[in-house]
Amino acid sequence: MTPDVNTITPSLATIEQLAEFSCEGLVNTCAEQLLITAGIHATECNILDHHSSHNHYSQLIMAALTLRENSPTYDATASRLLLSKITSEVSHSLIYTSAISTNVINATLSYQQGFLSYISKGIDLGFIQPEIIAYDLQLLAKKIVPNLDSNLTYAELHRLSNQLLMRHQGRCFELPQYAFMRIAIALAIKENRGEARIAEIYRLLSVRSYSRISAKIFREGAISKPYEILNRDTDENNTATKKTCHLRLVN
Repeated sequence: MTPDVNTITPSLATIEQLAEFSCEGLVNTCAEQLLITAGIHATECNILDHHSSHNHYSQLIMAALTLRENSPTYDATASRLLLSKITSEVSHSLIYTSAISTNVINATLSYQQGFLSYISKGIDLGFIQPEIIAYDLQLLAKKIVPNLDSNLTYAELHRLSNQLLMRHQGRCFELPQYAFMRIAIALAIKENRGEARIAEIYRLLSVRSYSRISAKIFREGAISKPYEILNRDTDENNTATKKTCHLRLVN
């Protein structure tokens, strides 16, 4: 299990800052050594932008995994880096840049607001069952606990990212806690239960070992192919898409 850290990536302008963040508070890890192993020359001017960040993340993750052979704590470093990469990718996919806020309260609200954008996008793409919007998603978004992502080991997060989290055109747009809330809602639909039951299911799922949750469970609330109605933007009955486009988190 990785140490409890804020899962929302702070505002990182350089690769050096990313390396420092990934090693912060972890014994027997060193940001400078991570950069050296990754073959990155520390100049404090290596800008971390969206276009080049994929390669930089990959370099640092591979370096952390290499260093892990002699210092197991680097597994947590690799996990932080991968989670930061996924968070950045999802933020870009859903276009909510405030997710990189250094303020913990604002970052948590942004993570929760992103859940509403994620549901909208998932339904628009035909990946998520439209029936989900029958529930109070703003209330349920506030039940999401972003820091539970810090319980992920690198292996668990890697499996989630590569095999289970939703992607569109190769880009991930689903964070781990979003997936668990989606699953909780879908299971409550089957039980014909309300938001209280959803919150209970979400809590039980989100604190479990992720490696023990089957791929079948992860498909709950998801659909294998788009609903036909979602492909007809001019259809007057296309209420699911219209409704989700206006979801906002009310404090």
